[in-house]
Amino acid sequence: MAGAGYEKINEVKALLKDYRTIEEIATHIGRGTRTAFRYIEYLKKENCGLRKGKNMLNQTAFKIQVDEQVSFNQESVKQLEKIKKNMQGATPADVKNRKLIDKLISAMQTTNPDEFKPEAISTDKDLILDYGPWSDDKIQDNFVNKVLEAIHNGVKIRINYRHATSGKEDMVVEVTPVKVVMRIDTVYIIAADDTFAETNILKMYMLENVSNITVTNKLAQSGIFFDEQTYYKFSYGKYIGKDAPQEISLMIKPGSEWLKTQFEKSHFNPPAIVRKDKNRNDIVDLKLRLTPDFKAWLLGVLPDVKILKPESLKKEMKDLLKKTLSEMG
Repeated sequence: MAGAGYEKINEVKALLKDYRTIEEIATHIGRGTRTAFRYIEYLKKENCGLRKGKNMLNQTAFKIQVDEQVSFNQESVKQLEKIKKNMQGATPADVKNRKLIDKLISAMQTTNPDEFKPEAISTDKDLILDYGPWSDDKIQDNFVNKVLEAIHNGVKIRINYRHATSGKEDMVVEVTPVKVVMRIDTVYIIAADDTFAETNILKMYMLENVSNITVTNKLAQSGIFFDEQTYYKFSYGKYIGKDAPQEISLMIKPGSEWLKTQFEKSHFNPPAIVRKDKNRNDIVDLKLRLTPDFKAWLLGVLPDVKILKPESLKKEMKDLLKKTLSEMG
């Protein structure tokens, strides 16, 4: 969902506690109806209980149905099984779609219709789910609930933290939690430690490296603001560099339409631009820092793209491939 704000998806989910038309959604988020449709299409891919129905004025509307009983239809499970059986591709899109289908089948396989309810999703403003690019939602953890509880109650938390970098000792730190963010497939706690008043720098703690969280009764620091879009501007993945962002252009090779679709659904900041050149080739324009995460991803899709610019990136990929082939003998 190119260009979508990280907070917008939560706004739409909160709005859909009641039936809303596309026009109402568009008005609420300050965008056009086309953008509102894109949000709805995106939500359809989640097992979030999105339902299409009619509002009080008999207009077509949408609602996220969480607590109400919904009808159970075993036939839908059979159809999903057939769809999955026919999806044998190995592209990232196919792999992700199979995961989604598995999740739907798991939720729908029950012998008691009264027990079938769609999985509840969070409409919490302090929980940011970054669905792109190429992410998979793994944010199911009791620690998340503790952090959100502390944010809502305005208190600090105490974290037992194990550094990802080897050689660094484990530590216990008391911080003011500000947000919970999922970036690609990693969940982070964004927090202010006791150096924040002096440095004005927020810290990121990877949830997978947290061994324990204690919610304290100490008042949190006030007046702390975290703008996730600015924080992740020009970045790819989990790494945020300090080097200058560069203009990147990639030509998607014929037969790799899946990659074009991935870019169209992504939400880089600034947005990825997918266009046609004079020869009707699909071109993707990005503005990113050339970080290790981005280069590693690019290396994996080199058979599907041609690097148009920058020239330095093209040369680096060539040199890397030559070195790899040489070392492989």
